[in-house]
Amino acid sequence: MTKLLSLLVYPLSLSLLLVLLAILLMRWRRIALSLLIIAFGWLYICSTALFSDFLMASLEDDYRPRAMSVIPAADAIVVLGGATRGDTHFSSLGDLNQQADRIVHALQLYRAGKAPLILLSGGADRDSRPEAELMQEHLELMGVSPRVLLRERESRDTRENALYSAILLRGKDVRSILLVTSGFHMRRAEPLFEAQGFRVIPAPTDFQRLVGKPAVPRWLPTADDLVRTTYAIREFVGYQVYRWRGWLA
Repeated sequence: MTKLLSLLVYPLSLSLLLVLLAILLMRWRRIALSLLIIAFGWLYICSTALFSDFLMASLEDDYRPRAMSVIPAADAIVVLGGATRGDTHFSSLGDLNQQADRIVHALQLYRAGKAPLILLSGGADRDSRPEAELMQEHLELMGVSPRVLLRERESRDTRENALYSAILLRGKDVRSILLVTSGFHMRRAEPLFEAQGFRVIPAPTDFQRLVGKPAVPRWLPTADDLVRTTYAIREFVGYQVYRWRGWLA
């Protein structure tokens, strides 16, 4: 349900739907023109760094990064899926996407001695390999021993990440976790793992706002900013759906 609602409000999808509706209503020119103005105006706004940074700030500001030296130790590191696109035709490794920082940050935490185990959480569609397996391959390539890696391969969303990961973690007597996910996703993920009885230490990564000056003025539209706005809107929708279903307070 979350993914379906997100698709309906994604900037590009919503704009295209409004354009289609305007075409169907061309008989009523004022209405059709209004719909076209809204469609292109919304798409333009969502494609600017000004708007995407505003949305990301509202999600990331409560989960700022901390120096590795002050991050406390835990029983396990939990890495949520979303860092890979899946297998490609001409590669033996799963293709990484823009959230691949999750894998790198987990590696940093492990090498800093913050936890002795890494749990990788992520399933897949029926005809694809689970994302947990894809992430494991990359971590092993980076030198992590498979003996310290646990794989949760059934989850399809954030709630299932927490539910199915908890089963594996309890079997290892894990009580505290370093939760690794994108900063914009942490507000939804943290309480779900806390509800499973873990002491959760947020370890956010994949922050979306750049420090330096962007390549183009922040009021000009770019595909990258449209993608970041889409991530943020998907997260807002997901959070509200989870609250509506009683999974979040």
